[in-house]
Amino acid sequence: MSAPQQPGYNAPVQGKSRMVAGLLNLLLGGIAAGDFYLGHMKVGAIRVAALVLGYVLMVIGGTSDSGALVGIGYLIVLVVGIAGLACAIMAFMGKWIYATDSNGVPTV
Repeated sequence: MSAPQQPGYNAPVQGKSRMVAGLLNLLLGGIAAGDFYLGHMKVGAIRVAALVLGYVLMVIGGTSDSGALVGIGYLIVLVVGIAGLACAIMAFMGKWIYATDSNGVPTV
């Protein structure tokens, strides 16, 4: 007599959706929502830190006479936005870190 098994026991693990990760990166790319969705916390934290740095430089430059800080802040925010778009495209295609989630489960 064999022991009863739970439904789904030894069933293959269903990965997270690349489409959801891509849409999150497309719509909320500045805050790295797609990276956090897939569990890539380090990449997400770096992108959020860069975005915050850009905004801080814009505020500091706006309150002082230094226009260079504002320009650098705008440049950083622009680069983070372009990175969000690039990450959305890579997520849709399943490239780079978007082929798997942080646990190594392939995305679907």
